[in-house]
Amino acid sequence: MQEKSLVKTTKKDINLQFKLLSAIGIFIIVSGHCYKGGLSLGYEWFPIYSFQLALFAFISGYFYKSRYEENAGSYIFKRVKRLVLPAYIWNIVYGVFIIIMSKFGYTIGAPVNLYNLFVMPFVDGEAFLYNLGSWFVYPLFVVCVFNVLFRKLLKVAKIYSEYIILAVYLAIGIFAIKSSINQAGNIYGVKLLLYRTMFFLPCFEFGHFYKIKLEKIDNLGSVAYFSILFAVQLILIACFDELNYTPSKCSGFVNGCTIPYVTAITGIAFWLRVSKLLTPVVGNWKFVRMVADNTYSIMIHHLLGFMCVKWMFYILSVITPAFSDFNVNLMKSSIWYYYIPDGKTQYALLYALAGIFVSILIKKICDIVVKKAKNLLQEKKPTHDNEVENKEKQVVMK
Repeated sequence: MQEKSLVKTTKKDINLQFKLLSAIGIFIIVSGHCYKGGLSLGYEWFPIYSFQLALFAFISGYFYKSRYEENAGSYIFKRVKRLVLPAYIWNIVYGVFIIIMSKFGYTIGAPVNLYNLFVMPFVDGEAFLYNLGSWFVYPLFVVCVFNVLFRKLLKVAKIYSEYIILAVYLAIGIFAIKSSINQAGNIYGVKLLLYRTMFFLPCFEFGHFYKIKLEKIDNLGSVAYFSILFAVQLILIACFDELNYTPSKCSGFVNGCTIPYVTAITGIAFWLRVSKLLTPVVGNWKFVRMVADNTYSIMIHHLLGFMCVKWMFYILSVITPAFSDFNVNLMKSSIWYYYIPDGKTQYALLYALAGIFVSILIKKICDIVVKKAKNLLQEKKPTHDNEVENKEKQVVMK
């Protein structure tokens, strides 16, 4: 019991296993956008795009609490403040950034207009490209809203059951995948938001179901655990040529309606156990906490971090004889241009690290600015005592 407590929490009741899992998960997402980050983290067995965003929906579901249903309105409002509002603000910031960069010959990103500023984030989220990772925020928000309202409805109907919720959500997700296959991935607008949401609903419930039903019995020895997991994954690899799919476009579901959820479960199960084993070693490491506590910022800003690496290579190519084959035109026209010197993909680690740490730096700077702004407003705002003192002075003067 004592060992389990050490693995799960600190004295402040911080779930260190899921902090580590979040840090690993965000690195996997970032590395998926830059040649796997120059590393191989079991991707030959568990391909990045077969589980990585399902993992984040799983983590969100794990931290969902039934008490949220007591005041669903308050919960939804907090989700708006935590998820939607910051993403909207950053979308506007990146719109301005695109206008500025266009003055220097950059053609990356869609035109800046009212639609792309205020409607596009919900129904697409990728128009400005520099912040394309923010697309995930909106279906996750809709998942949160649907989940809390659906659970309240089940309570009113007195049929509240985690098994019913899991079955319904799986049916919804499978229907979304089936519909996506029928439409050959040509899904746009509100329908894209709907299908994304439907796809992530079961992944969210996997997390909550694991916490409520499975975590307490998740005590199978690691040798047996990994033996079963790798056996299942080997069967999947042997039977299907491509396990990756593209949740952002609701496309690439070449293996039917259920396999995407099977690979989501196996990928999550792998990293869930790895994080459990590593937590006693890693402990409350500040580096892991820093990454885990800034996953939202990393999700939104990591492509800007990639750009910083490209700018570094560009500057070096100008002031030194090195990197003479750097393509400036591609850098200015394609967000997916990566300069990899001599084709050595190990350089991709620079992109992955910059994607993470530039995003964290942005968050830290914003926190400082917001804190100073709040302090400034508090200093200018007269206190009750000051108001009384001013009134007394006025009386004396009269």
